[in-house]
Amino acid sequence: MSDDEDELQMDFSLDQSGTDGHDLIGYGPLIPTESERSLMERVRQELKIELKQGFKSKIEDVREEILRKRRAGKLPGDTTTVLKDWWQQHSKWPYPTEDDKAKLVEQTGLQLKQINNWFINQRKRNWHNSNSQSASSLKSKRKR
Repeated sequence: MSDDEDELQMDFSLDQSGTDGHDLIGYGPLIPTESERSLMERVRQELKIELKQGFKSKIEDVREEILRKRRAGKLPGDTTTVLKDWWQQHSKWPYPTEDDKAKLVEQTGLQLKQINNWFINQRKRNWHNSNSQSASSLKSKRKR
């Protein structure tokens, strides 16, 4: 055997533990002392504080995103009532002008993007359906 192989063999045998929990040299399992445990706990706390400070803005961003997703979904009822009233009054051409949108933002407290998205969704869900129904009813009347 070469010197490297002998050293490797010796390192391997030192790492082996007996079946009774003691290593082959006779030392028992390493159990930290009370002062070592205290030191490890202090180091853990310091690392925790450093990590929190280092990632504070990222943690806040994630927290904000979670809260935003919780709030996502349906708009408040009084808000949709205002939007639906406008929709009913302008059902033939439900495309609010910039002035209309500004008024709706003021009345509802929603952001302009929310107003725009509500109208986009409303037109997709309801307007084309009602227009295609009325168009199909006209076609069926023409066939008679």
